[in-house]
Amino acid sequence: MKELFTFILLVIFWFTFIFLINISIANADAPDWVLGKGHKSFPDSKYLVGVGLSDKSPITASESARAELIKSIRVKVNSVALDYNSRDKSVSESSIMSETDFLLEGSQVKDGWYDSRNNLYYSFVVIERKLVLETLKAIIDNILQSVALMLRQGDAFYVNGDIIKALVYYYDGYKESEKLLPCIQTYNSVIMVNEYKNEYGILFREKILNIVDNIYLEKVNKTLTVSNIHLNVRAIYNGRGIKNFPIKFSSGYNRYSERILCNRVGECVVNPRITKVAHVDDADISIKAVVDLQTFERHFNHSLEKKLFGRLELLSVSFNARKRINKSVASQPIQPKRTFQQPVKFRTFYKNDIGLGPLRRPFFIDRWKARQRGYHGNVNIRIGW
Repeated sequence: MKELFTFILLVIFWFTFIFLINISIANADAPDWVLGKGHKSFPDSKYLVGVGLSDKSPITASESARAELIKSIRVKVNSVALDYNSRDKSVSESSIMSETDFLLEGSQVKDGWYDSRNNLYYSFVVIERKLVLETLKAIIDNILQSVALMLRQGDAFYVNGDIIKALVYYYDGYKESEKLLPCIQTYNSVIMVNEYKNEYGILFREKILNIVDNIYLEKVNKTLTVSNIHLNVRAIYNGRGIKNFPIKFSSGYNRYSERILCNRVGECVVNPRITKVAHVDDADISIKAVVDLQTFERHFNHSLEKKLFGRLELLSVSFNARKRINKSVASQPIQPKRTFQQPVKFRTFYKNDIGLGPLRRPFFIDRWKARQRGYHGNVNIRIGW
């Protein structure tokens, strides 16, 4: 048993020794860039590099190297994006993918190596940092110009009192500024210096919340007539009416619902008939006015984020009224419906009528009783002397 154990240890030691020798021989033939030591012709200060391998062909190895090149940058951008989202901001993963994939266009295969022992192909892909920076700078500058224009347009409508159009441009700028984050982070990771900063996203967010947090609905008046109810609601921002602000009036009875846009001074007026909002025998009338979010969202080019516009769902005003009911009509007892019934007639027989009994009578007939009943038979034969 002891000899068997010693033999197993010797076998394990022998195979380990051979494996280490093969690795050392293979490493002696492999170039430095395969071992992760960099390429002397392409220093990291001037180039972005990617190393890929494949057991199929040099082409698939080059594709793997390009993927590694993109992944090395995208990991940095994603780490920043996750931190950006955790601080209640947002950036889409698709924008990160699209803004970094363009790097593949300028990449070049500069070296390769075939490992004959393991039948593996290695590929070395590079791209100049200068080329990446020039392309990124052009993209960032275009986005910055577009965002700055949206900011100026939003400010102009805000000063003129057109709150809804101001929100539209502010929100467009907010969504456009999201594209800046992956571009700026890619640029900074390539140049290795924090040259650009994304401050527009925070600026647009503050402007949007400043407006949404100061929008209110207030009741102006209500008037009840015999057949109609007059309601007036006003949408205000900092004491001023909001033009074209959408309001929805609704009642639980009869599923009454009416959508209307506020006028130039922010007032929304409806005159529904009482029969639409209350039953004829019900004295209580209740109507609710809320923000018509479905119509409100149609003004925008992007779906609204709840974290920015969620407060509008909580805004509402209610109108409660009582109508008069005619007491004489209300106190009148309910009479059951009369249904016409045709009287049933029974036939009465008289002496001169034809008897409706059977023609054949029993052999013995009490003639006196028959006369009393007015029965004489169908044939009357008299026999006498």
